Amino acid sequence: MHSHTLPKRIAIWSVLAMLLFNAVSIEAEDGYISARSFAESQGIAYQWFPLQKILVMRQGLKTVRLTVDSQTAIVNGSEVTLPAPPRIQQGQIMVPAAALNRFFSASEQPNVLQTPAPRIQVQPSPPPSAPVARQQPASPAAHATPIAVTPAPAEPPQPVAITPAPQPVQTQSDEAILVALRHSSREDHTRVVLEFSGDITYRSEFKDGLYRLTIVGCRNLIPTQRTNPVGRDIAKLDINSGPDRKGLILSFYPKNTVAQPTIETVGGPFRMIISFAAPDAQVATSTTELVASATVVANPAQEPKTPEQPKMESAPEINIAVEIESLKNPDFAGRTIIIDAGHGGTDTGFRFAGRPEEKVINLEIARHLASSLEKAGFKAVLTRNSDISMSHDQRLSIVNRHGGDLYISLHLGGSSDASKAGTACFSYSSKGTHIEESGQGISPEAVYNDWLKATRFDLGIFLARKINERLVRHLKVESRGVRELPLQPLKFVMIPAVLVEAGMLSDATEGKNLISDNYRKAVARSIANAVVDFFNGIVINQ
Repeated sequence: MHSHTLPKRIAIWSVLAMLLFNAVSIEAEDGYISARSFAESQGIAYQWFPLQKILVMRQGLKTVRLTVDSQTAIVNGSEVTLPAPPRIQQGQIMVPAAALNRFFSASEQPNVLQTPAPRIQVQPSPPPSAPVARQQPASPAAHATPIAVTPAPAEPPQPVAITPAPQPVQTQSDEAILVALRHSSREDHTRVVLEFSGDITYRSEFKDGLYRLTIVGCRNLIPTQRTNPVGRDIAKLDINSGPDRKGLILSFYPKNTVAQPTIETVGGPFRMIISFAAPDAQVATSTTELVASATVVANPAQEPKTPEQPKMESAPEINIAVEIESLKNPDFAGRTIIIDAGHGGTDTGFRFAGRPEEKVINLEIARHLASSLEKAGFKAVLTRNSDISMSHDQRLSIVNRHGGDLYISLHLGGSSDASKAGTACFSYSSKGTHIEESGQGISPEAVYNDWLKATRFDLGIFLARKINERLVRHLKVESRGVRELPLQPLKFVMIPAVLVEAGMLSDATEGKNLISDNYRKAVARSIANAVVDFFNGIVINQ
């Protein structure tokens, strides 16, 4: 019996050794090895960004960034020289085997260079702060040097199913719990949303440039579901327990020390919405004490009255013909565009009486945009296709883990200033960002700085300008500009990303137009044409 099993064992081990040898250990005659095979065998995270021709490999605290046809690699933020440049061979990213072994070996350190990494130039456009002029035909000589990218992968990533965010669990105690702290930045204000599991009482005070919010009737627990609102309009946020470790005290340090923040309360679940206005707003300083309750208590002598719902406005007649443009280079067909319909679920976005909530309009435009992009020859993926709540981390996971070439986050603008109208497009900028948190022994500043070095923000700016130009041209609307801001929806996105405000829901004309499905289709087709413009301005290096 023993003599029969021994040959079987030898055969099994021979097969396993051969598979491992073929998949990982074997090097090509010229010293190259498949980066994907190496990563899978060593448990190394592997991300390929075809538009930038960049490969990012991570293991523990080590990050290696490789660029096809470039002999310079970035290892933990420092430049090293490769024995030979990475290349694409039969759809595989081939890297010198000696370099991969050296990078992910703890016993050796790379040879650090002091020369800056090369940068690719994009075609010039008007300054971001200036309104975008309507596009005029230009001579061929006027076009700038195109951007170099690689062909699309043979098998684009598949859409993913989105699981709704877990709903807050009610506590058994009489005290409410602060279950979430979220924020969003708009052109004229930053909005902070506090969501509780029950009713609370609060007191606000704005004095000497400090806005203090004292919350009574809640437990002194800091929520795990939170974003950091520190940035353009808020310099700092401190969260402390109240007197005798009861309640919470939130201390905001607004950059605008004149305009007092405003508070709006909403029930079911109970939420507080705090808006920090832009620097040019001026509101009188005051101290208020209010009892916030999601339940309306009626006078016993009177019959309870149901609040009257505002009458919904009717959609105007809209007839805007926008023909979808064609790709000049069929090699770009099949590129994946990830579309994010902003807000959703309990996060309604901007609201205007008599008009649909922002989250509803965003989703309708996203669906039309997906259809238009597919007609233009692209592949479209929606982060959400229904009215569900989604955190930034959930959206980020879809973008960075499931591939894509461009990311478009759809939003609408809204303001108390009735004179503000038009479209605006944003790309990410680190200006005004402040990080003071820590986690799991890894410095957040180091993670953030590594992301800044690995991301092509110039391509995001390029795309934002193209979208703004198309929206202004097709919709005949004003431009509120193309800007770079530290917006949370774009943070840590690894591919070129933009945030689009397709119009002002608060405007008398644009707000009504956005009710029309024909107008939403025109918005979507305008953005799709901008994506075509983006790729038509690119040539492939052979």
